[in-house]
Amino acid sequence: MHKVLLYITVFLSISSFTFAETNVMRDLIANTKMFGGNPVIVEQTDKYVRAQLNDSATIEMYIADNITIVMTTCAPQCSSCARVYNKEWQPLYRINPPFPSIFPLASIDKVSGRIDWKDNDTWEY
Repeated sequence: MHKVLLYITVFLSISSFTFAETNVMRDLIANTKMFGGNPVIVEQTDKYVRAQLNDSATIEMYIADNITIVMTTCAPQCSSCARVYNKEWQPLYRINPPFPSIFPLASIDKVSGRIDWKDNDTWEY
């Protein structure tokens, strides 16, 4: 009986945390709409959310032990920044690309939560 109560408690805690994190993304989308944007959630799994905030900005969130956020903006060259927060949304650290770059481009692997970086310093004329 104690194991059943423990499993129920853990399940409810995890599901309410995931729901709370999804609400954070929904609040971000609502705020973007308030300022005239047209954001949409492009992809969502139990740990990963990707939203297109407007024509030139996307945000990705991966929820595990901590919360990883990748924000990408394009004007016209795309560039990303990545940060990690704890579950109370206090910033822990910034994640820099493993190479020098003026316009680093990042994305989160939706299965592993790993950040994939690429150099976006090439210009086309």
